Amino acid sequence: MTVESAQSIAAAFGVGRPVGFERVTRGAMGAVWKLSTSAGSYAAKEPFWFDWQEEAVAEEVAFRAACATAGVPSPEPLTTPTGGYVADCNGTTWRLYQWADGDAPDHSDVDVSAWVARQMGAMHSLDWQTGDHTPEPWYHHVDVEWDELVDRAAAAGVDWAGELGRLVPLCAELTSLVNSAPIGDMVWCHRDLTNTNVLRSAAGSVLVDWDNAGQMAPWRELGAVLVNHVGAEGNLRLIVDAYRAAGGPGEIAGPEGFATGLAILLNHLNGQVGAALDTALAPEHREYAVKGVLGLLRAMPEVGTLERAGQVVRR
Repeated sequence: MTVESAQSIAAAFGVGRPVGFERVTRGAMGAVWKLSTSAGSYAAKEPFWFDWQEEAVAEEVAFRAACATAGVPSPEPLTTPTGGYVADCNGTTWRLYQWADGDAPDHSDVDVSAWVARQMGAMHSLDWQTGDHTPEPWYHHVDVEWDELVDRAAAAGVDWAGELGRLVPLCAELTSLVNSAPIGDMVWCHRDLTNTNVLRSAAGSVLVDWDNAGQMAPWRELGAVLVNHVGAEGNLRLIVDAYRAAGGPGEIAGPEGFATGLAILLNHLNGQVGAALDTALAPEHREYAVKGVLGLLRAMPEVGTLERAGQVVRR
């Protein structure tokens, strides 16, 4: 990104003269930049593969505001002088937030997961419902031909094709579990409640990345948070207890309770394999995808582990 980009973003949101602009992190879908101006510091979000849509963003912002009123801390999104939350700057849509200092913890940090569970319980207890009630397929369904995916990886000669091939039976079994799970009664959820979307500092923790907020059954989001801890009974109990203490209504009845967490893992694996094999993508995106593939292959839980975890958290 150039000085011109910083100037365009600062002007679009009316936040003074830019004095610094650096990328601080990236994910599969976009990057976050720290924009420093004569008026302060801000987090500028850049999408890689899509454009922000003002109507959808307005719903997300309204939900975040309701959650903030309920005690869930998060950075404030900024508006343009005309009241919009999206600015088109040189052909890319951007969003801007108040800057929040802090470090992103690891997925395995159970204390952070318990903090996330408390925020989730507060969000779910709002029973916030508005807009379209159509389930988003990404969180509810997996449509992947795993053998074909392995064939593509093997044809490309990547060194992780064998590991992917060995996991085909497990991926197929988990896919069946996901696709047979009920949708459930949906309310608005954050839908990206990972430890890495928490920023911790001496001033406390804040929850970021509300971009995926939308409707989902509460038990599905609870299961998605738990899926990173299914092999640790103590962690499961700690997280569920924190969620229930905050008023969370979701209940896990068995392995199908982890369906959304599994759908995210499987759909993300499919997407990252595709990106890693796409020679038309920039090297940066392909390298990021390869790291994602390797991490996801090692994160796939066995069905037996899910069954035992379901028994642990069942009330």
